[in-house]
Amino acid sequence: MASSSSSAPFSIRQQQHHSSISRLFRVIRVLCLSNSKPDILMWEKIEKCSYSTIFVESERNPKKDPLLLWLTGGPGCSALSGLVYEIGPFTFDAANFDGSLPSIILNPYSWTKVANIIFIDWPVGTGFSYSNTSKGYSSNDTKTAKDIYTFLRKWLLNHPMFIKNRLYIAGDSYGGKRCYHGGIGNIKRQ
Repeated sequence: MASSSSSAPFSIRQQQHHSSISRLFRVIRVLCLSNSKPDILMWEKIEKCSYSTIFVESERNPKKDPLLLWLTGGPGCSALSGLVYEIGPFTFDAANFDGSLPSIILNPYSWTKVANIIFIDWPVGTGFSYSNTSKGYSSNDTKTAKDIYTFLRKWLLNHPMFIKNRLYIAGDSYGGKRCYHGGIGNIKRQ
């Protein structure tokens, strides 16, 4: 999570974040023994904000299985928690943890067995999402609904093979509240 109290210039913090996340995803890529292949951290720009996203295709039938936008709760919790602690294709190997760096294993209960999932660091300032202006960090539920709509339109235009898939917006904790506002905001725009 970007911290305004850090003395390092933002570009250096971005490079540090990118370096650490790249190491994690190199490990995850090695574990991709199934059809589930996460896109390595992508940034979707909306206005002057960049949202970090991780997209994982369904292990069953990506062309027909539903598309799920997962909003992690908090607010302020990175989408990585959804990816490795909750519904994603990976989990930590707690049974064999010896106090050193944790091992990552495939999650046998992953929702990616039946759905394509977009994990997103939302709102700006969460996880690896950032803004180029201080105004970009200002957020409320109404703005979130508008931004979710804008994000989904842009994402689907960039990934047209998923336009016809059923779409669900889901999340945990406060992310569940954002799901409601995002869904209502999207229905009103159609």
